[in-house]
Amino acid sequence: MLFQDKYERARNLQKENISKKVSEPYEEYHGEKLYEPSLEEQLEKGDMFALIVSAMITILPIALLALLVIVFISWIFLIH
Repeated sequence: MLFQDKYERARNLQKENISKKVSEPYEEYHGEKLYEPSLEEQLEKGDMFALIVSAMITILPIALLALLVIVFISWIFLIH
């Protein structure tokens, strides 16, 4: 391979980084995980409303398009 040395160094670096992340995923204190906040504690006051609005903006146009396709196909079969 043309860049075998660089490839080997990059792979070794990746393996080292992965082994560090796997060995210590959480900081521990006397064998217990440190406090992890729940979802409700992580969200701010207006976050849930923003999540709902963004979901509606994303999902509703796709759902309406799918519904229109179904109606159009059924209309074609019923008319002809």
